[in-house]
Order: sequence, then structure tokens, then C-alpha cells
Amino acid sequence: MRTLSQVLGLALGLGWVLASSACAAGGLDGLPMLKGYTAERQSSFDRMGGNADGGQDKPIQPGETREMASIEGAGTITHIWVTIASDDPDHLKNLVLRMYWDGEKTPSVETPIGDFFGLGNGQYYQYCSLPLEIGTSNGLNSFWKMPFRKGARVTVTNDAAVKCNAFYYYVDYRRCKHLPRKTAYFHAQYRQEYPCKGGRNYLMLDAAGCGHYAGVNLSIHNRADGWWGEGDDMMYIDGADKPALHGTGSEDYFCGAWCYGPAFSNPYFGCPLRGEHATNALWNVYRYHIEDPVPFKKSIKVTIEHGHANDRSDDFSSVAYWYQTEPHAAFPALPAAKDRKPPSMEVFKEKGAVEAEDELNEFSGGPLEKQGMGGYQDKWSNGSQLWFRAGAPTVYRMVTKAPETFVGSFNTELWFSRAPDYGLVELWINGVKAASWDGYDASGVTRGKVEFSAAIQAGDNTFELRVTGKNEKSAGFLAGIDCFRVKPAAK
Repeated sequence: MRTLSQVLGLALGLGWVLASSACAAGGLDGLPMLKGYTAERQSSFDRMGGNADGGQDKPIQPGETREMASIEGAGTITHIWVTIASDDPDHLKNLVLRMYWDGEKTPSVETPIGDFFGLGNGQYYQYCSLPLEIGTSNGLNSFWKMPFRKGARVTVTNDAAVKCNAFYYYVDYRRCKHLPRKTAYFHAQYRQEYPCKGGRNYLMLDAAGCGHYAGVNLSIHNRADGWWGEGDDMMYIDGADKPALHGTGSEDYFCGAWCYGPAFSNPYFGCPLRGEHATNALWNVYRYHIEDPVPFKKSIKVTIEHGHANDRSDDFSSVAYWYQTEPHAAFPALPAAKDRKPPSMEVFKEKGAVEAEDELNEFSGGPLEKQGMGGYQDKWSNGSQLWFRAGAPTVYRMVTKAPETFVGSFNTELWFSRAPDYGLVELWINGVKAASWDGYDASGVTRGKVEFSAAIQAGDNTFELRVTGKNEKSAGFLAGIDCFRVKPAAK
């Protein structure tokens, strides 16, 4: 039997373990419990007693690494707050955050500072998740729990060509006597592909060791019009050839639906930056596995398709968060500062052409809409087309009054779309068939051109797009017009 002192010793030891566990616990339930740790902080306060709390009297110079915190002993970082004053418009990409546990030589956290806090496109916006929150006026907050046994070191490096005028920060932590034996270390890793490579999924995390995946934030820059999503998420555990977790689409993994509505943020998932389905649009989405971490014993690969079956080539950048035992696998080399910002894309436009989706969008008789065509290999002028969504032979009609300068005979070039489910099309002007084409193409979505002459009369003119049927090999009756270019016929 144990003596009273042994029982008390076990109880006290258990109390320390439970108290230490509070380093990784949160919420209101634990507030009444007495704590077995001390709360401490390292911050940027002015050591001279003045108000230069962000080091504005000593800016972070180009190439300089500044130590934010150096902690000895066991504990857990519980909160990091940062705000930045810089003349560098890309400082969220050019300032790099690194964290080292227990004297390790290579960091367990290495990421541009904006990406770490979920601002992956170099823009500030407010949002609220459980581990990360952005306050008004550019307050960056992390509540990820980051334990260490022997010590911790947190640094920021200025990779810009200009100084960072002021850098304010708190690093709050709990100092414990020891951590539970099975406590794993926090990791965060940045990756990017500009553009995503064809034929393979975008890789968000590739880790070796024993631990669990805790989530990711993903930033997207559209290189073309259209919806960037539809890509399945796939997670490969412990070297398996097939994913143990296989999802159904990008917005599904990030817990939204139907290509997203307005911007939103929730504790575990969100889309705080919601762009348009257009070239150069910027998006950010996140999914944090707080309630449902994904364990691995040897390794994990977390991937996602870019577009359906990788049919798009947009720019992706991401930060994955996970916990694991050390040592961790080597991180990929951080891209140079000049390469971290995705390039702005020039929108292709057919010279001198009129966009059908803008000028011919008053057809009636059946469903039609403007469709972004950025997900397809061929270029469509202005990245979109006027899409006639016929499900059977259909006559679309539009009556419009011609301007005086647009009366007479004209030679016309018209660009249209082909696809495996497109139909047979005729274009009639004022009761005369002007052009026709077969929209079927077994190879995929492509662009064709037809040339014709047409007479435009003073007053009202009637235009008809007739879907008359379909090629016997076609799966549907759809039609699409990209743009057209006209010039007066020679007299």
C-alpha cells in the first residue's frame, strides 16, 4: 500500500500534469481551475521608458533579423500579437516569421508574416477564426498553442529592400515545470506555386514524423476568368498510395458551398477574402482541424486539385499548420522576396472586336448567361463568352435599333465556341441566314471563327440565333459566342 505522502505526491504530480495540460486547453470550462504555470510576456516595449514601443527609433533594416522572443525552460506560447508600420507595400510578404523549439538549428515555423496570419495576398482584412484573428486597424493575432521543453526563439527577418519603420509585438507564454510526455511541437510551413503545375495536385503539406495535421489557409490569384475551385482535397497518410481522405471540391473542403456567396469567417473555416470569378481576382480560404485533427504515424501529404482534375493554372500560396514530434523533415526553400507576389495577368482581347456578352445579351427565348472561360486552354476575348444554355432545339431572338453609323453592308468575323456537348447553330439577320457552324468538338472546349456578310437596315433589326439540332456525336445543344469584328463591305 502507498503511504499518505506517496498518495499526496501522486496527487500533486497529477495536478501539475493537469495544469500543464492547460497549456494546450482553452475555453471557459477551464477558467475556474487553479493554474500550475506562470504567465509571462516578451514584447517590443521601449526599454528606455519612452513611447518608441515598436522600435521606430531603430527600424528593422533590409536583411536584418530581429529577435522577438528568447525563452529558456519549458512552456507554451499562447498568443502572439503584431502590428506593423512600413512604407513597403509588400511588407506582409517580405517580412518572414520564424520559430525554433528547444535549440533546433532549422525553424519549425517559417512563413511570410502575412501568410502566417491568414493574409496571404499581401492585403489586410478583418476576420475571426479560433486560432487566428485580425483586429481593426491591422492587429494580427495568433492563439495557436506552441509548446516547448527547453526553450523557444521567435524572430522576424526583413527581406525587403526598404526598412520596416516600426514593428510592435507581444509574445505571451505560460512557463511550466514540464510538459506531458506526449506533447507534440507546433509547425507552420509556407508553400507556393505560381502557377500551379498541370498534371498534379497542389501540395499544401508534406511532413515526416508522428503527429497530426491541424489545418491550412490557402490564397488564390486567378490567372484567368472563371471559378478557381472544383478541386478535390486528397490526404495521403503514412505513405499510402490512395488518399485516406478524399473530398468533393475546393469550397466543400473549406466548408462552404456552391462557389461561395459573400465573404465570411467562422471559428474553424471561412472565406474572408472573396474575389470575383475574374482574371487577377484574389481569394483567401481557411480550414482549421481543431475538432478533427488528422493523425499520422510516419508521414502525411495534404494536397488539393487546382480546378476540376487540375484543369486550371492559377497562383496558389498556403500555410499549413500541424503538430509533430521532432525532428521534422526539411522545409522547401523559401522563395525569394521578389517571387512571393503573384504576377498581374494581362487580359487577352481580340483587337477591334465587340464582346458578345456585353452587346448581344438581350436575346430572349431561352436561358443564356455570361460565362467565364478562364478554365480552358484556348483564349477567349476578355476571358468570357455569351453562353446559350439550350437543352433542345431553340430559337433565341433579339430586336435592336441600329445607330445611323451602323447601317449598310458589313463583312463580319465572329468567334464561337465548340465543345463535346455543343449543337448545330445558325445565325439569321433580318430573316436571312448569315452564318452557320457545328459547335461539336470531341477534343474539348475550343474556339472557332466564321466569316460572313450581312446587311443592317435603318430602324429595328432582328437577330436570331437558332440552335437547330446537334451532331450525332454531341452530348447536347449548347452554343457560345465569344466576340465579333465588323467592317464596311467594299463598294
